[in-house]
Amino acid sequence: MTIVTTETEAPQPVQPAGRRRRDSGLLASTPFIVFSRILLGGLVLGLWQLAASLQWVSPTFVGSPLGTVEALVEFADSGKLVTQSAATLGALFLSLLIAVPLGTLVGLLLANNRFLDRVVSPFLIPVNSLPRLAFAPLFLLWFGLTIWSKVALASSLIFFIMIFNTRAGVRNVDPDMMEVATLLGLSSRSVLRKVSLPFAVPSVVAGVRLSVTYGLLGVIGSEMIAARDGMGVSIVTSANALNTNGIFAVLVVLAAIATLLGIITGLLEKWLLRWQ
Repeated sequence: MTIVTTETEAPQPVQPAGRRRRDSGLLASTPFIVFSRILLGGLVLGLWQLAASLQWVSPTFVGSPLGTVEALVEFADSGKLVTQSAATLGALFLSLLIAVPLGTLVGLLLANNRFLDRVVSPFLIPVNSLPRLAFAPLFLLWFGLTIWSKVALASSLIFFIMIFNTRAGVRNVDPDMMEVATLLGLSSRSVLRKVSLPFAVPSVVAGVRLSVTYGLLGVIGSEMIAARDGMGVSIVTSANALNTNGIFAVLVVLAAIATLLGIITGLLEKWLLRWQ
């Protein structure tokens, strides 16, 4: 009788779960992540300042962190920080107030009316693909150097974002829910209010977040082409004077504004989606 033996690999030692958690816990801890971010930012700024101070690069073209801080202080002392920021944010809020509800309404209509959607949809994509800055001269011709030329440009971006997001959200409603609503005899208005809208809320909120970002870009772009006031005007003014630090100072303010708006829209999203 032949006895066949098989060799089996020795089991590998299993690392204790507690040790694994301790090893990954430091890297995943919030204080360590915050410290790493500060370290990375300080390293980048330090290298930038060193390169400018030692003339490795020309400060005229790349500026410096200290020069940017000085320009930011000067910008704030002149009072332009408040006035120019207010002009930009005012145009952005007007654009959101006009285009978000209008785009949401059109998106709902297209999602719930197949005939209308088939008629209008072929025109949406090519119109939405046109560069909005190309419309800036037209808006300036129609509205002049007023806030409404900036609002028109930003609204043209926000409007289409809300249309596509709202339509996609309504179309992604669970078909079983729609069938149940039909079997229960709910009217079209009730189906829209009790089924379609609740399921479309996440897409609509995502559209609002995108609208804030692209709306701000639209306002700034319009201001850089032609406007009386706004952060875009400050960028162009600094660029014409070859004031690189002044440009970076405005960009720092815009980054702070964008961060604040992102926090606000994030809180709004949590409040609207609290039912999920």
